[in-house]
Amino acid sequence: MYRMIIKRLIMLIPVLLGISFILFTIMYFTPGDAARLLLGDSASEEAVEALREQLGLNGGFFERYFDYIGNIILHGDFGISYRTRNPVFTEVFTRFHYTLRLALTAIIISSVLGVLFGILSAVRQYSIADNVITAVTLFLTSMPDFWLGMMLIIIFAVNLKVLPISGASSWECFILPGFTAAANYLANTIRMTRSSMLETIRMDYVRTARAKGVPEKKVIFGHTLKNALMPIVTLVGVNMGWQLGGTIIIEQVFGIPGIGSLMIQSIRMKDTPVVIGCIMFIAFLSSLINLATDIIYAYIDPRIRAQYVTKKAVKA
Repeated sequence: MYRMIIKRLIMLIPVLLGISFILFTIMYFTPGDAARLLLGDSASEEAVEALREQLGLNGGFFERYFDYIGNIILHGDFGISYRTRNPVFTEVFTRFHYTLRLALTAIIISSVLGVLFGILSAVRQYSIADNVITAVTLFLTSMPDFWLGMMLIIIFAVNLKVLPISGASSWECFILPGFTAAANYLANTIRMTRSSMLETIRMDYVRTARAKGVPEKKVIFGHTLKNALMPIVTLVGVNMGWQLGGTIIIEQVFGIPGIGSLMIQSIRMKDTPVVIGCIMFIAFLSSLINLATDIIYAYIDPRIRAQYVTKKAVKA
């Protein structure tokens, strides 16, 4: 198990280097001049050239890229923001907790409600409840995030006046964006839980448990759900990674100053260090979440845990 963790962490290095190269290439060849965008059209050429020299924008592609990567490897320095002149990760960490709160709210909503409704749909297959849940699932899947967000604002913020329209000053501000971000993932979790439960509930050991008189709640939650968790855990882990980097539109709709908003501002101003820092940070967190998901597998399923023990014993 420990070797697998170390191996996965080492594999992160070439992945992050590849991401940095691709992002730097895109930002370098994108039309526009960061110095001109910062100073405005009315600035003189001398002022623009002086700012380009100050920001290190006059070098060639490979010179600038290797200087950037060298500073990261040797000094842990991801550069400074062209816009604010603050260190990149000061900008990232200032915004990240808003994105994290939104992502956690969405994951909790989609995971808890998705598993509960998925179990209900599987246990009451072809019933009215199952049909209603299936219809709601299709509706949530086909609905654009920005449309749902605006509808929730109109209903709960404008008409009922029970929740804030925008901002991130209190936990109430994250309720509407949390439900908006959770909608599509909630539908996927319901479908995955339903199909996994239906597959497991027909197993011989479930019929045997019922024949022995085991209470139905224990059969569902103790036998069936435990063995149906593997694909659900996978989906939740993937959803968490997507939530960290996929809330850009929702942050714009609800005025949340998270990483998504920071990336949009930085892309518009060609603030290359901040764009690369944001995406590399999200990629690193997503990789750690995937690693944590694999570790959870080993604790849920003894067969996977036994594979690592067997491999270690064979090598010994």
